[in-house]
Amino acid sequence: MKKQFSLLLLLTLILTACGTLEVNLEPTSVEAQSAANLPTPTPAAPTLSMASTSEEIQRFMLTSATRWQTLFMDGTVYNYDRDSNVIYSMRQQAWIDQMSARFRVLSGPVEGEAAVFKASDGENILTIDLKSGATDTSQMSPGANQPQYVPPLEPGTAYPNPLWGQIGEPLAQLAFPSDFAQNQGTFKPVGMETLLDRTVIAVEWTYANAQNPSFRAWLDLQTGVILKMQNYGKEGGTLVETELTVNQIAFDVAMDSALFSAPTGAPRFADVNGAALTPLETGPAVPSGQDPLGDLYFFTLPHQAGQMPQLVRLPGSCVVGLNPCPQVETIPLPFALNFNLSPLVWSPDGKYAALSYPANGNGMPQNLYLFDPTANTWTALTQFPYIDPPFWSPDGTWIAFRTQDGQGGEDVFVVRRDGSDQRNLTASGSLPANARPYVMDGWLTENIILRSALPGKEGTVYLVRASDGAVRPLFETLLTKASFFPAPDGSALAFDEYDYVSQKHILMVTEPDGANLVDLATFSGGSLYPIVWSPDKTRVAFVYYTSFANGNPTADVYIVGRDGRGLSLVYKGVTIGRVLFSPDGNYLLVEETTSPTGGHLFVVNLSTLASHMLQAPGLSLDSDWYAPSWRK
Repeated sequence: MKKQFSLLLLLTLILTACGTLEVNLEPTSVEAQSAANLPTPTPAAPTLSMASTSEEIQRFMLTSATRWQTLFMDGTVYNYDRDSNVIYSMRQQAWIDQMSARFRVLSGPVEGEAAVFKASDGENILTIDLKSGATDTSQMSPGANQPQYVPPLEPGTAYPNPLWGQIGEPLAQLAFPSDFAQNQGTFKPVGMETLLDRTVIAVEWTYANAQNPSFRAWLDLQTGVILKMQNYGKEGGTLVETELTVNQIAFDVAMDSALFSAPTGAPRFADVNGAALTPLETGPAVPSGQDPLGDLYFFTLPHQAGQMPQLVRLPGSCVVGLNPCPQVETIPLPFALNFNLSPLVWSPDGKYAALSYPANGNGMPQNLYLFDPTANTWTALTQFPYIDPPFWSPDGTWIAFRTQDGQGGEDVFVVRRDGSDQRNLTASGSLPANARPYVMDGWLTENIILRSALPGKEGTVYLVRASDGAVRPLFETLLTKASFFPAPDGSALAFDEYDYVSQKHILMVTEPDGANLVDLATFSGGSLYPIVWSPDKTRVAFVYYTSFANGNPTADVYIVGRDGRGLSLVYKGVTIGRVLFSPDGNYLLVEETTSPTGGHLFVVNLSTLASHMLQAPGLSLDSDWYAPSWRK
């Protein structure tokens, strides 16, 4: 089992080796230190040699932070599992600016791309799991900004460098040798070497009550920074348990503030200036409609003022990670994206998409557009003051949509995809007028599903046939329940049933006539939305919003079989807008609308449950990615 590298791994193993040592995580300010506790200032020239005493080595390490202002290091962390005779390793890079308490750390496999990004601008810390997309933000400790900190020497107490206390990564601790020089013991020089074209002195430290050394450190003779370290464990000796090796280092280089900010693209292992060491692999351009997993369309909304949103496209195979992504393709639009965005709604055959959007800069009226991705054309089919997102009929011949006049009036219309035969289905005298306003939940075969939006009483769900407006009652229901979600072939309806007595939400599936009701999953409190069917109708994906904890929402994405078997948590998020199955049903796209870096898209492999953030050349993290739709 792979061992985890604790934030205090080295400090705990070394400073407490064979003895008891209090670790004080609240740093004492430099001004508050007494003159007696401050080490003697170290001259700029190297002062250590094979004749140096333990006290001279300790003083050199304690004052190391005074000899540099900025630092970049690239190195490897090795953890030796003696039980299994396996070596675990990871690569880390660290950019540290002591003078402004800023840092950036990338961690990942030795051969591969960075997996974790962590950075601070001096005020806040942002951590991103680049595989799952999970993000976390926290505030820097008020005492972290103490440039070139020198700890006091107090028997039985250690003061970790306050900036490293916020960084908490193994490789970065090598930049602060004072962390390893505050316990009772003896330093002994054991050799002079050259590492990274720098002269270093190798020293061993042995705890006061021990016979064998606990660690060996190779100190840069100009700065005191550790370029290599081997930890022998609590018992000491020569058997290496942990080894940290710096492979590249640079001191006092200018560092752009962008290094310490939220990344604009997928962070990658980089040089001292932040330039990626290897370019992001770019896949070949795939014409629209020719990828075996279809195409993903979504909107990008830049964070910078003055930059406009865009509709973009990526091939489905690259979205799920089967192939490298090409440069993201921008889709031309006949209108400016100045208002709320909703996803394109694709016809069942994927040949066309429908979208309702304002026709001008006033926000109304809205046009119902038909998009032809092959010809890249947009055709306005009809116009109303406001148009809700539309629904395609299963055979792709009709588009149903709900309109509002802005004064409390509403109606549901259908229109053929060529713009002809538009008709008002809620004008039928067969629908009770006292049940208005009506809402539409989609299609069952050639009929749209209508129900009253009035809360608090029982009512009837109706089917209204598009071709002639014929009305047929479907079944009685409580009108306070959430929307009905029909399966792609109309064979079943899924919905969230709320029990007011137990205050439980129950995910239910029923046949269109209300028969054969199946309970798929039950949750206490919260809410279930959205609910999505897999393409083969055998599974349902849904989002469970739990009750807010400390004012923060949590959203869990589940998959469950149509028969109620195999309930599985596949993604944990904060606020989720949409979930989409890939056309083959093997992947799930999750739209995370709130995170420290904005709204982004993540993909879950439903076979392995591994997830990753969408990445593509030209797709910036410094923008929100919204309203995805998958064209099959």
